[in-house]
Formats: sequence, C-alpha cells, structure tokens
Amino acid sequence: MISPLGSNAAVRHTLQRSEDPRVARTRAAILAAVRELSDSGDELSVSAIVRAAGLSRASFYSHYASLDELASSLRRDAFLAIGDLYRFDVDERVDALRLSQERLVAHFADNRALYRSVSSLPVSREHYLAGVRAMAAVIEETLAVHDRKPDGLDTVATARYIAGAAYGLLDAWITEELDLTEAQMVDHLTRLLPPWFSGVR
Repeated sequence: MISPLGSNAAVRHTLQRSEDPRVARTRAAILAAVRELSDSGDELSVSAIVRAAGLSRASFYSHYASLDELASSLRRDAFLAIGDLYRFDVDERVDALRLSQERLVAHFADNRALYRSVSSLPVSREHYLAGVRAMAAVIEETLAVHDRKPDGLDTVATARYIAGAAYGLLDAWITEELDLTEAQMVDHLTRLLPPWFSGVR
C-alpha cells in the first residue's frame, strides 16, 4: 500500500513535468499569492498562501512538499535565469556580472518574506545548503566554459567557495542581519568576487 506521503511525492513528480495549463495556473496562483503576501508584509505560511491563492492545502501539497520546497524551487529558477549572464565573453564580463547580481538581489528582495520564513524553520540548514549548492552549480558550469581560474584551483571547490560566500551574504541580508540597500548588496556581491572571475579591478 502506498503511503499518503509517497502518493503525494508521485503526484508532484508527475505535475512537475506536466504541460497541462491547469497545472501552470495553479503554480502561478501560488507564486502570485507569495508575492502578494510578501508585498503586504503578512505572515507567510502554507495556510496564508492557499487562502490568498484561493486553493486548498491539498492543491498546494500536490505541487510542493513544503514551504521549504517552494522556496527551493523559486531559488533554483532564479539561479537558472541568471545562469546565462554568467556565460559572458571576457569583454562583456563586468557589465554582465553586475547585471546578474542586480537580478539576483532583486529576486531575493521580491521574495524576502518567503526566504525569511523558511530560514526560521527547523530545516533551515538544509535550505541554506541547498541554496549554496544551486548557486555553486551555475558558477561551476561557468568556470568549466570560461576557464579563468588560476592553475591548481579545483573547479568544484572554487564554485562552492564563491557560492558559499555570496549566499551567506544574501541570507544575512534577507534575515536583516545586514542593513544594506539593494544597490549596496549588488556592489558588495560584485566587488567581493575574485577579480580573476569578475574582471572588476
């Protein structure tokens, strides 16, 4: 007999690959509710999201196992969206990198309430590490294509180091441990990168 948890996991797996417009509408309603709650400063929980989206809890859990998984999905999409900007030519490096950091900071600012809510959960360490791994994967791919790193540096270790520092800064910012504007965050994320990677002098 399949447990309810196993059944939900199977449903989520199927829906993630579905092209059914109803699936897209449900996910869009969930994301719109997250943005609405974030903008209003209201509590961000599964109950609040489904209430704002006009959905049942069952509908939410058919798409996401938890608030943490929703945050992970949003974060992964954000990293993939800026991934192309990391694959810049050397001459375009500084402008493309700054634009990628602007988009990244804007994404975290737009979803600050969600990420802050997830950071307070007992599973926050896994959430944090998942964020680092997702960002590192994008950076690792960039390093493999544009091999600018100094000789002797391992690609995986280098990507993890850069991602860990950047994600740590973003996490401290969304939880309000750092009092920086979006522009200041972009500046820090760009200028603190190794110069051989960023091209910033």
